[in-house]
Amino acid sequence: MKSSVSRSVATGVLLVGVALIVWTAVDEPDDGLGVTEAANAPTTTPQAEPIEASPTTAAVEATTLETATTTTATPVPTTTTEAPEPIPVLGTAFTLSKLDGWLNTGATSLEEIRADNEITVVQFWTFGCRNCKKTLDALAQLHADFRDRGVEVVGVHSPEFGYEANVDNIIEAAAELGVVWPIALDTTKYNFHVWQEGPTGYWPRVYIIDSDNQIRFDRRGDGAHTYRELYATVERLLAQESA
Repeated sequence: MKSSVSRSVATGVLLVGVALIVWTAVDEPDDGLGVTEAANAPTTTPQAEPIEASPTTAAVEATTLETATTTTATPVPTTTTEAPEPIPVLGTAFTLSKLDGWLNTGATSLEEIRADNEITVVQFWTFGCRNCKKTLDALAQLHADFRDRGVEVVGVHSPEFGYEANVDNIIEAAAELGVVWPIALDTTKYNFHVWQEGPTGYWPRVYIIDSDNQIRFDRRGDGAHTYRELYATVERLLAQESA
């Protein structure tokens, strides 16, 4: 009887012990995060690992950068300026002789005018000549631009017709046409033919005489090109004189 009671008590104690062990295992908290705490924990976004550029990509990028930052200079074409042809010497100028006088000057000879200037422009003309009249604006411009630089214009008036030989008519025409430079009165056309050797003389005909009495320019006619060239030649000769 005692044995049965003892076994019952022992069995009961054993069952209570097992029950306590089981309850402890279920109810005791873990050392790690619980479910609720894990849900509320801050999340960390993983950083992407840097991607290393492949050798090919790096080469392309370097080439692109170099192209963008490098400026290729456009070659400037070189221009070669050729020196102008030297102004030729065409001979020695004649004097003016057997004149009937001078207008617009106190000089009495071409030599006197030349002595006071570096360059003398001599034009044969007559006031009734239409071609001569076309040249007067160009001569007036040259005279105005270079008179103070040692250039004088001399108009050798060689009449073609009788009325052009009249001095009063020449004076009146010169005033109307604006001819203010010296006029040599070559009434008999003696100098007209001496300067223009041969059977034909021309109105107008123009010469440049330098300080050594050398002819440096000789043209006939009224072409605009002729008088532009006349102007340019005077400029060049002045530059040579002052060099």
